[in-house]
Amino acid sequence: MSKRLLLVEDSPTQLITLRSMLESSGYTILSSKSASEGLVRAYNELPDLIISDVVMAGINGYQLCRLVKSDPELSSIPVILLTKLDGSVDRFWGMKSGADRFIPKEPGYPSLLKAVRELLDTTKSEPKLRLVGEPSLSPTPQEINARLNQLLERLLFEATIVDEVRKLSEETADLNILAGKLFELLSSILDYEACALIVNEGSHSSVFTDCAKHVSEAALTTYVSTLSLQLGLPPLKSKLAKQLYYPSNSITQPIDVQGGRLGLLVVVPPTNSAYQPGDQKVVRIICDQLSIILRVFRLHHKRSQDVQNN
Repeated sequence: MSKRLLLVEDSPTQLITLRSMLESSGYTILSSKSASEGLVRAYNELPDLIISDVVMAGINGYQLCRLVKSDPELSSIPVILLTKLDGSVDRFWGMKSGADRFIPKEPGYPSLLKAVRELLDTTKSEPKLRLVGEPSLSPTPQEINARLNQLLERLLFEATIVDEVRKLSEETADLNILAGKLFELLSSILDYEACALIVNEGSHSSVFTDCAKHVSEAALTTYVSTLSLQLGLPPLKSKLAKQLYYPSNSITQPIDVQGGRLGLLVVVPPTNSAYQPGDQKVVRIICDQLSIILRVFRLHHKRSQDVQNN
């Protein structure tokens, strides 16, 4: 059975040329004249690979790719973005959108045919089956536009979080101020009853906490001490209490750089509640940026020690 390729191209001439070339190479072609129509076909027919133009009216190729790669049902489908644009900035955005290949249009399309063969060879071939009647559950073009707006809003939200965490880098010389501003930022995004930042300082770990009145700070410190030891951090410098605190549904996110564990962030949701996947992603994004900040702190701290020793 030949592989089914979904071709999304709003130029009738280009569509005919590409369709003829791909069919002559033995592929079955599904075609759409717009990204929204193409996404509907993708949901309905689950093609083996998607080839899309970039510059189109309405939803463009970058946005189509983002929507495909952000949807669990479609994300495993390889996407090739095909365009007349050949600048490095365009290539950068193509890859950042999640595209598997970004290929300029050229006579005969040899690069496209090569990329199609490579991607189909390396992609796991799993049967794509739907229940009878299930295609009626696929989104309409209007729903796809709504999904795009939600995706763009989420990306803007995540970019804003990254920007806010990076501002904390101004406080790398003072961990107490850094932790305080981190808790202020985190509490403006998530509701929590307790939060702890553990920082690896070499011979020991330091802990910084923020908790509700009903949570014992000493008990929270004891709890996160156990977690930090389990995850390979040195013991805490602070004295531990015997009080017990075992929250459920907490998020424990390591703060790592290549070659080492710089710390840990523990966030405990309010009693009788749980964090959703989106909340967990927020914590991961914050820790990704904290890894850069804590690495700068470690370098600054080492430099200060070297100056004192000399």
